[in-house]
Amino acid sequence: MAVRIPFGVSQHMQESEPQNILTITEGELGGCSFEDCGVCRLGDREILQKIVQSLADLDSDGLQKAVEEALRKGVSPQEIVREGMSRGMAIVGERYEKGDYFLSELIMAGVTMKEGMALVEPHLKGRMGETRGRVVIGTVEGDLHDIGKNIVATMLRSAQFDVYDLGVDVPPKVFVEKTRELKPDIVALSALLSVTISKVKETIDALKESSLRGSVKVLVGGSCLNEKIAERVGADAFGRDAWDGVVKAKQLL
Repeated sequence: MAVRIPFGVSQHMQESEPQNILTITEGELGGCSFEDCGVCRLGDREILQKIVQSLADLDSDGLQKAVEEALRKGVSPQEIVREGMSRGMAIVGERYEKGDYFLSELIMAGVTMKEGMALVEPHLKGRMGETRGRVVIGTVEGDLHDIGKNIVATMLRSAQFDVYDLGVDVPPKVFVEKTRELKPDIVALSALLSVTISKVKETIDALKESSLRGSVKVLVGGSCLNEKIAERVGADAFGRDAWDGVVKAKQLL
C-alpha cells in the first residue's frame, strides 16, 4: 500500500525504500503522445518529452538540462510548464496512486519540480494565461510542519493553479487579511498536530466573521484530520494526501 502524505507530513516520518525508475507509457501521458497535440509545435515534441521523462523519473540534472535546452530553442515557457512539467508531475501522481512511488519519491518530485520552475519563472512574467484558480495555502497557527504543504503547493502550481503560500504558523487573522487582499477561490489549511485542529476551526470561523467565507472554498489536510473532522470544522473538502488535495481543489471549482 502506498504511503499517504498528508498536507502537514512530519519531516521525521520514515521514508519508503527508493523505487526503480520506470519508463513512461503512452497511457501515462493521458493519451497524448505529442503527435496530435495542437499546443506543441512539431520541433518542440522531443524536448518536451525529455522534460516529461526527466521529471517523472526524478532526474533533477536531466530536467534542468532539458528545460534550458527548451528555452534556448525558443519553446514557450507556457508549453514547458503545461506540456512538459505538468505532464511529468501528473505521471508522478499516477505512480504514487498505484504504489510505484512512495514518500521519498513524492518529496523528491516536489523538489525537482521547484528547480525546474526556478528556470522557467523569469521567462513567464505573468504570461501563463488562464489558470484554474487562485489558492491561498498555509499551515495553521501553532504548527511548524511544511513538507506536505510545500508538496501540495508545488503540485497545485503544476496543475495550473495560481498559488500564494503563506508559510507555517499562520494566525487566522493573516488568512483573513490575505483572503481579503488576494481574493482566492480556495483557502487551503494544513495541520499536522492534533492540538491545532481548533486553529483550523478558528480560521474558518474568522473567515465567516469577516464575511469572506461565502466567497471562498476551504480545503483542509493533514494527518490529524479526516473527512468527519473536516465537516465538523466547516471545511468544504478534505485532502487525504498531496495528490488527493490537487484532485479535491479541481473539484471545488
